[in-house]
Amino acid sequence: MKTIMFDGDPFDNGTPKYHSAADIYDALRQMESGEEIGILSDMFSDVSWEGQDYYYTDNGSKLVERWEKITDYGDTMWLMDVAVWQLSDEDANEWMYQILCNDDLAKRIGFKKLFVENVLGGMTSQYKAAAEAFEAELQEFDRNDFFDNSRALANVFPDVAWDVVRYRYSGLCSAVYGKLKGLRLDAEKQLVAESRAMLTGYDDFMFGLRANQALYQEQERMYQNKVARLQADYDAAKRFLLSTAQEQGVVLKLLDTPLQLAASKEEPDNE
Repeated sequence: MKTIMFDGDPFDNGTPKYHSAADIYDALRQMESGEEIGILSDMFSDVSWEGQDYYYTDNGSKLVERWEKITDYGDTMWLMDVAVWQLSDEDANEWMYQILCNDDLAKRIGFKKLFVENVLGGMTSQYKAAAEAFEAELQEFDRNDFFDNSRALANVFPDVAWDVVRYRYSGLCSAVYGKLKGLRLDAEKQLVAESRAMLTGYDDFMFGLRANQALYQEQERMYQNKVARLQADYDAAKRFLLSTAQEQGVVLKLLDTPLQLAASKEEPDNE
């Protein structure tokens, strides 16, 4: 039995969906627009969707409105990113560069104090230069894990032993992790959870629509192939009939085909 393949399976590549706040917000905006669901629903207008198109667009609009309110229309989207991260089991390494680039986030968790205590041994006067150098080093890396971040910090302090730098960075990372996990973002996490639940339901519904579309396309392809085979068999039969008739001097005219053979011009014997 032939397997029908089609795009749209939300789990076909193993990549987690809606991993960031931007992913969730953009998906909600897409759901709110109703454009995608409208296109597929029109293809199957004879099927009752029980108002699900309205259900998803309406709820998408309500969720988008809540996102815009809680993030001040995107200005504090980083709060939602932290909320998404709090719901995961990931470490804090990926946050180092973001914190250094985001003054509001840095102030919210007291990053300067954490950096001075864990990396600079209390020397506050060195913070600005060291933080800027650390940010520049991190910018060179494609990813932010413990090893790369430690290496970036080691480049800032070339005279400090590698083991010492790794120990200092480990302390900084642990402190940042604790501060980020300690932020009270109950409303933000609730919104993330509700949004993911709604998007999962929407994905399942759209997956079903795409499955119906793929089935319809497969059936149409099979029908067209069968028609082509029948037409080919019909044409071959007509050729054989016309050829046989001509050999016997019989004139046939088939009005539905251009495959007419010239009639025999031999005059019958008058004997």
